[in-house]
Amino acid sequence: MDVLSSRGDEPKDARGFPYNSSDLKLTKLDRIRRSGDYRKVMAQGRKIRTPHFVIRWRVNSVDNRRLGISVSKKVGNACVRNRVKRRLREYFRHNRHKMPTCIDVVIIAAKGSSGLETREIFEELNRAINQGF
Repeated sequence: MDVLSSRGDEPKDARGFPYNSSDLKLTKLDRIRRSGDYRKVMAQGRKIRTPHFVIRWRVNSVDNRRLGISVSKKVGNACVRNRVKRRLREYFRHNRHKMPTCIDVVIIAAKGSSGLETREIFEELNRAINQGF
């Protein structure tokens, strides 16, 4: 969310630091969209496990970081699954600069992930990203 400065001229994040809002957009180029690309990451990618997520990643041939999300029905109903996916996309948007440039990342949500707060998801994924890449 954009928090405008007192003059209303530039967007600021929650801490009050200015940012470029175009850096936070998640475009089609930022997503894994083909099933073949998912299969390659799942078969050939490296794995990082956390208590509530499995992160698979693989170097890709495009010059872009891409995200794929998998949330099964074991996590919850459609509303719950969509909430988990929104939170994972939000994490990726804010933290993709911590990842290498040419990488495909697939995040698989486990059964207990729906009970986590956004802050807890961010902390868990940050720990995994810091040790894994």
